[in-house]
Amino acid sequence: MLKILKRYSVVGALIILCFFSAFIALYNGLLSTVQASNLIQKENQYAYRNEVQATIRTTESLSPDILLKLVDSVTTCNIYLENMEIYFDQIDGVYRPDILLHQNEKLSLPTTKNIFEIPEGSIIAPTSNVKEYNLLSVHNKVFSIIDQMDTQEFPFVTGLFVLNAVDYFEIFPKALYDIDEITLMIASNEDDVYLAYLQFQNELQTLLPEAQINYSDIVSTNNIFQSILSQENIISIGLFLFALINTIIISYYWVIVRRREIAIRKAFGASNFSVTGLMAKELLKLISLSAVCGLIVQGLVWSVQENSIDLQSSLIIVFVLLLSITIAIIIAMIIPVRYILQIQPSEGVKL
Repeated sequence: MLKILKRYSVVGALIILCFFSAFIALYNGLLSTVQASNLIQKENQYAYRNEVQATIRTTESLSPDILLKLVDSVTTCNIYLENMEIYFDQIDGVYRPDILLHQNEKLSLPTTKNIFEIPEGSIIAPTSNVKEYNLLSVHNKVFSIIDQMDTQEFPFVTGLFVLNAVDYFEIFPKALYDIDEITLMIASNEDDVYLAYLQFQNELQTLLPEAQINYSDIVSTNNIFQSILSQENIISIGLFLFALINTIIISYYWVIVRRREIAIRKAFGASNFSVTGLMAKELLKLISLSAVCGLIVQGLVWSVQENSIDLQSSLIIVFVLLLSITIAIIIAMIIPVRYILQIQPSEGVKL
């Protein structure tokens, strides 16, 4: 390695600098991908397996009493009222809570308890919003926090509050006033959501024959491959390609500078394969040095930021790193190999 840098200091330094920046970007992209993938896996773990969205249109406002009577006819699944807002006396901000109209199975949430029922006057809250509170109030109605969701481990629940509809309508008795369209979510991990929808539809036609209802499927799970299409990854791939282009140019210049050396080696019996292999090994050492230096620097940054990754993620990063080095060597040697094949042994005497 030292011999290479000593003989070809300018070219070697350029290659190392190009790939050092590229590998720094690549490590950041890999870390963001791993973290996003882990978060998506956690989010999918707590997403309902089956969900449908039901939209009800009425000619006049639907009263809370009628709505609660409608959902009581459903014998399976959990039913939520969507797009409602709430605010608290103690904390700033307006939130869109999960308003539970009807519950037949435990909630699919990252809570510390298996919650099969939210008692009246109770609420489930995220830790980031209520760290210092044991009670919350809205319009002087006091809620006890029966459980909290850890937003540091599960960031997707930040700002999410869950309460039952009886409490919500007590606080906001006119929440459905002058609204001719409401949206419900029917969700379950165990039962047929379409059967629950039919039960609700039949009861709606009995109580409110003039009302219209339709449903649409909800895809609640996120695709792991979405994490690859992040801004960090696009930047890192761009920088890596930029490094490859520069290395192709530099390696081509490197071959031109070493043209006489290559011709002499051929004159002494070296084959095109051995000459190409020699240059590929030298290039491999320089790129590997860049990768190691980048890993050391990025490791220090990760430790300062207190980031951590598991063994499986570490193995993925190592695999992608080795694959990236291999791709870099192959692409960087495409043009030099073609040029090496054109060099004749007799040129060692002429030059």
